[in-house]
Amino acid sequence: MRNSKVFSLFSVLGALGILLGSPIRSEAADSSRSINPALLYHNYCSVCHGDRGDGNSRAKNSLIPPPRDFTAGPLPVEYMRKIVADGKPGTAMVGWKTQLNEKEIAAVVDYVAGTFMSGKAFSVDPDGLSGISAHGGREKDAPAPKPAAPAPKPAPTSGVDMAAPMPAGLTGDPVKGGKFFMGNCATCHGEKGDGNGPRAYFINPVPRDFTLEGSRMVYNRPALFKAISKGSLGSEMPAWDKVLTPQQIADVAEFVFQQFIQHGPETASAK
Repeated sequence: MRNSKVFSLFSVLGALGILLGSPIRSEAADSSRSINPALLYHNYCSVCHGDRGDGNSRAKNSLIPPPRDFTAGPLPVEYMRKIVADGKPGTAMVGWKTQLNEKEIAAVVDYVAGTFMSGKAFSVDPDGLSGISAHGGREKDAPAPKPAAPAPKPAPTSGVDMAAPMPAGLTGDPVKGGKFFMGNCATCHGEKGDGNGPRAYFINPVPRDFTLEGSRMVYNRPALFKAISKGSLGSEMPAWDKVLTPQQIADVAEFVFQQFIQHGPETASAK
């Protein structure tokens, strides 16, 4: 009876280790071992994101905000690799770089992108892993991809059209939007857009930091307009379309885009 209780205790601790991201080994994984992206996803990701990548897992109801639904649409691969490696503040997503090496992180990201987001096979990187398909197989004679060109500044390349205009033909006024932002949004997002407003300490998940590279890769004008309009489920970000006109929302979105997304953390400053 005593042995069975000890076994149960270790089983519970092991499950918690997977959910909380506690490292099982102290060093990064050996880069020389074979890589099975599907197995990596099953072992490290499916407990939260589900076997189908739609976030419908056993852990979903215990996580605020809920796990990412990969089937909802694509994300920039570079951004996904960074999140897998370092985690995402304000969520249950932990960083896996203590357990997965760079090639394994690249492989599991490409598996997610190919299996759940677009149905295509993505090559990983030119350093020994070209030809790994989204389903873990190795394609024969697959040409090594060319190294990506350095991302232009000030905004990183992400596949998102950062020149896309506001929806419905709107043109935002950043001066008017800035006044509203400082009077209403800065209490959470901060005057510098870095998520360090006076209320940020009390909010979980933490407010969006617009100066992060990941934010600057995905928040173009249409994305900002939608986020401001509809809010964010599972967070304290309200749907402003209940109190603001589309033009006022466009004004705020334009201010955020020009002040924080385009400038980035080096030059962003609220005036």
